[in-house]
Amino acid sequence: VWQTDTNYKPINLAGSNHQNWNVLLGHRRLSILDLSPAGHLPMCDTNKRFWITYNGEVYNFIEIRNELIKQGVSFTTQTDTEVILKAYIVWGPECLNRFVGMFAFAIYDNENKEIFLARDRFGIKPLYYWFAPDGSFCFGSEIKQFTVVKGWRARLNGQRAYDYLFYSLTDHTDETMFAGVYHIPPSHYYKEKVADIKSSGGKINPTLWYKLPENKSTNTFSEATDEFKRLFKAAVKIHLRSDVPVGSALSGGLDSTAVVCEVNNLLNEEGKKELQKTFSSVSHDERYSEKKWVDEVIKETAVDANFVYPSYEKLFELTPKILWHMDEPYQSQATYLGYHVFECAKQHGIKVLLNGQGADEYLSAYGQYKEFRWRTLAKKLRLKKLNKDFLGYGIKNFKTKLINFSRQILLLGPAPFLRFFSRKSPFYKGIKKTLSIKKLKARELHPYNQIPYKYSSVYNIASLQLFHNPLPRYLRWEDRNSMANSIEARVPFLDHRMVEYVISQPVEFLDGANESKRLLLHGLRDILPTSIFNRKDKMGFITPEERWLKIDYTKELRKKLEETILVCNGIFKQEVLTYFDDVVGGKIEFDYTYWRIILFGEWIKVFKVDID
Repeated sequence: VWQTDTNYKPINLAGSNHQNWNVLLGHRRLSILDLSPAGHLPMCDTNKRFWITYNGEVYNFIEIRNELIKQGVSFTTQTDTEVILKAYIVWGPECLNRFVGMFAFAIYDNENKEIFLARDRFGIKPLYYWFAPDGSFCFGSEIKQFTVVKGWRARLNGQRAYDYLFYSLTDHTDETMFAGVYHIPPSHYYKEKVADIKSSGGKINPTLWYKLPENKSTNTFSEATDEFKRLFKAAVKIHLRSDVPVGSALSGGLDSTAVVCEVNNLLNEEGKKELQKTFSSVSHDERYSEKKWVDEVIKETAVDANFVYPSYEKLFELTPKILWHMDEPYQSQATYLGYHVFECAKQHGIKVLLNGQGADEYLSAYGQYKEFRWRTLAKKLRLKKLNKDFLGYGIKNFKTKLINFSRQILLLGPAPFLRFFSRKSPFYKGIKKTLSIKKLKARELHPYNQIPYKYSSVYNIASLQLFHNPLPRYLRWEDRNSMANSIEARVPFLDHRMVEYVISQPVEFLDGANESKRLLLHGLRDILPTSIFNRKDKMGFITPEERWLKIDYTKELRKKLEETILVCNGIFKQEVLTYFDDVVGGKIEFDYTYWRIILFGEWIKVFKVDID
């Protein structure tokens, strides 16, 4: 077992002779619980039979530790790491069901010569793997760890690049944009004797250990809001367990505001004098800033607020660095803003940052629950109720109502039919003119062909959004941005007990006419500031990208596209520039395709990706 040095210098294994080694476990620790050397990793039991390397946080480690002590298990540290190790020794893989938190870990049994890899329910913490040319099985928290292993060659996975460029999708399958590199999916583990680990087309066969329960609640709306409030308060409280300073990311929206306000309440209850530190990304241009809403939260809580004002000037200076941390391309400048938020927190001595990530995907924020309700009403021809809903969303014009009604009827059609016509859209055709699908070595397949999904219930919609799109990519952005700044990002809204309860509720409890996130709104009404409760125009961490594209930095962005055409060796055509000029001139509606193309080219350069 091997532990990295502590000076954070890259360690290159390519030139090392490890022929006499069977297993290497390496770790760089971000100390959160038990900061003493006793908490260093890799960690082993007293007999040195079981070894663990672990990334994450199991928040209920105190309760599990006490349960194990009653069974005669002894402990030498105050870490959750030792609790995980001892829990595995006592209960085996079943221990995973007892954990509340985020985790990716490996346990090696030195007696049975067996490896156990596991990832948390929602994939909050990453776990990648790759088979080296000599057959060695490599795994790690980041893809870049493989780049220093002998035999590494960065090769393009054209099909996943196609998904990214055409549909803005990443992290939606177990594949990555690096050919041959995969991740163990959320809610899965892999257990195998080291000598028996074999590649099947570059992949292993992990076991599903957790599936969202498909329950149906029978409570009233009032009972549901009370229970949601109880679960939320419990989740925030347990996510505060730490031996280092804890802060919060604050965007001014419902989710982050709820977390900040509840943390403030808990500090007041405990009589703690220290102020909660919050970190927000805002803009000097009020059209792209949430500062007025953040200020409302500050006024209600008296937090120690800190602001960052990310500018374009540092964008391309930082882009290669952020891409290196991200491993794969990202989709928007929200990642750039997030990096600055975590950087600011680091500068203020914060090691743990709570935020509102994960709430949108199951509490109703992207419109899918609304669409599901409308589709159900249209299918049952409940036109009076549907019309009332349309009016609630400000849809008053008869023609607009008819278009929306027709859309719901169309969406009732079979998925293959809908996906076929998505390729006939002007948007798809426009992108297709700019690149060579043949050069990508990709097929024109809709990404959802690989994802089992249905828009037929709250459960199905939430499952899609939590496990495939969009949460996995948001979690990657957050994990890399936070860890790049030596900060642990925590997401109390992804406490699985709260998720399970919410998705058991009827859609009417979650989404109503002109009111999404109903359970959160009404359950936390006495926690949220009145102004935040009443707002309808959530923007989040945004950048003035359209202005940058069309006015401020048109020449610079066009030059980046020219560089991408050269770097990508035939994938992109000169029509990319025509597309760009048409967007700038207003002939084509603004979207982020230009940015994905630029990032793709930058990623090719950063990782020296072989596209042939």
